[in-house]
Amino acid sequence: METLILPSRFENIEKVDSLSKDWDLVKLAIRPDCRDEKSIEKAQKAIEVGLNDAAINYIWNLAIYDLYRKIISYGIEYFSSAINWEGKKLNTIEDLREVKDYQIISGTFSLGIIPHEAHFFLEQCREIRNNFSTAHFPMGELDKIETFNFIKNCIKYVLTYDLPAPGLQIKELIENLSSEKLEKGEEICAIIENQSSKIHGPILHNLFSNYIKPDCNAILKYNVKLIAPSLWNIVSEDVKSSIAVKFASLREVKGKDGANEALSFLKLVNGVSYIPESYKEVIFKKHAQFLIDAHYEWNNFYNEPNFAKELDALGYEIPIASLNTYLKAVLLSYLGNCYGVSKDAQEYNEKMLLNLTQTGIRGLFRLIDQNVDIVRILSSPGPVNRIKSLMDLIKEKTMLPEQQKIFDFITKSSSRDIQKYFEEKYWKLAKL
Repeated sequence: METLILPSRFENIEKVDSLSKDWDLVKLAIRPDCRDEKSIEKAQKAIEVGLNDAAINYIWNLAIYDLYRKIISYGIEYFSSAINWEGKKLNTIEDLREVKDYQIISGTFSLGIIPHEAHFFLEQCREIRNNFSTAHFPMGELDKIETFNFIKNCIKYVLTYDLPAPGLQIKELIENLSSEKLEKGEEICAIIENQSSKIHGPILHNLFSNYIKPDCNAILKYNVKLIAPSLWNIVSEDVKSSIAVKFASLREVKGKDGANEALSFLKLVNGVSYIPESYKEVIFKKHAQFLIDAHYEWNNFYNEPNFAKELDALGYEIPIASLNTYLKAVLLSYLGNCYGVSKDAQEYNEKMLLNLTQTGIRGLFRLIDQNVDIVRILSSPGPVNRIKSLMDLIKEKTMLPEQQKIFDFITKSSSRDIQKYFEEKYWKLAKL
């Protein structure tokens, strides 16, 4: 694993023996422009009177707000695309309050705003905050060491870092592509490809959105036609699927013209195969996302069953464009988290898993082997035991050799060996 490069100010945190006595050192580890935030003062007072659950909530809220600032600095248009945001358009820092914390963490990680190590520990902090802070009725009390580690991680992975430099500005890119026809697309494609892979998807999303507008600049449209096929080849399957889903949404919401332009774009990039049958993917993906959102909420064990039931009621002919989201939702709910699993949701999860086709089984193993969120969960003992149960559930399914290899490893290895395997795999995936 690569060594995390921290600002020199963070060294102050290593000198802290007591949060209540050495709070000035804690503040010195934080970026200067954040040190006077009221949340820091409130956290100090909470610690002095033993209210650790309140202290971590103040620090968490400040860390999340600082991630908002970093998103604005980097480019909020990238963030919207990175999380496939379907709500009200995100323009300002206030708009980001509508975004869930897990999406803030996921989006900033996807864009490279926070490092791979931060993704793991901030997710851990989010779960602690949801279950042990004053934000919700706590599961228990936090001791001094746990409180210190929580605060240290929020500072280490967010509050000590400066705001990021702006990414390749989409606004400027669109303006340049609208001003003059390109003779060849190779040069601009090379510039985009040499950017972080984290922003390839947001750039293509934005070009697609401009392309389908009824008043799209003719020069821009010409240039998009020139470069879009190359960009399509470098983005992920999730990006391709999400653009196909927007085609269906346009058909239902904005009418034939928008849908026709979207279809034109998909033909241009050889992406017609991603168009869903009868637009079912919109429904499947929406219900699957509901289950994913429920899973990440603090009271997920209570909320998941109803969403799992609704997803199961849609049947088992899953459109290919929705399959990844569908499988991720079912797998997250089935595996649970380090605190347990939603037992009442398992009846529906098991039915959905038992009815997977060969394509579904391939996608399931791909998530287990390659999805950073699933792999992270499988670095905890409880989910590891449940992945063994999952293998028993699908043991009669037809598997390809590489899938059989994963199956054999999970069924024949000890829980500790499986956990260690996924711990190591997580760090490898997080750095990609």
